[in-house]
Amino acid sequence: MLYQTLTLIHIISSTVLFGGGVFAGVLGTIVYGSHKTRWIAEFGPPIVKVELYLTVLAALTQVVTGSWMASIADYPLSSGWLGWALMLLGVAGVCWIIGVRLQHRMVDLSSKAVETNAGLSAEYHKLFKVWTFLGLPSTTAMLGIFYLMVFKPG
Repeated sequence: MLYQTLTLIHIISSTVLFGGGVFAGVLGTIVYGSHKTRWIAEFGPPIVKVELYLTVLAALTQVVTGSWMASIADYPLSSGWLGWALMLLGVAGVCWIIGVRLQHRMVDLSSKAVETNAGLSAEYHKLFKVWTFLGLPSTTAMLGIFYLMVFKPG
């Protein structure tokens, strides 16, 4: 019964982790990509805050429940599909950490642009492109983790 309960929590947290990431990415693309300084300055901070809370909570839950299930099943964390899944989680995590820092900077730049009644800087546009690009390896890594969890190859 414990293993099944952990599995349920693990599945729900993976849904929150991936779904929250996709939602934040789409919403962020709409807001940050609008190039409307007031929108970015106003809606950017709550997007970052919600993404931060959801992602950290869901990722910690993933690590705890996954490690606990592996322990119950006597499956080593560093071998086979589980080792690859952890590596991919690390890739997604690095992309996410960089992305959150970029979002903070983009919000700061938009707030300064609003204060000075200026347009968005070249730095903002560069950061937005990098932030957008980071969605590719992050999303690919998460999809890879789902593949590994379902098919458990070698």
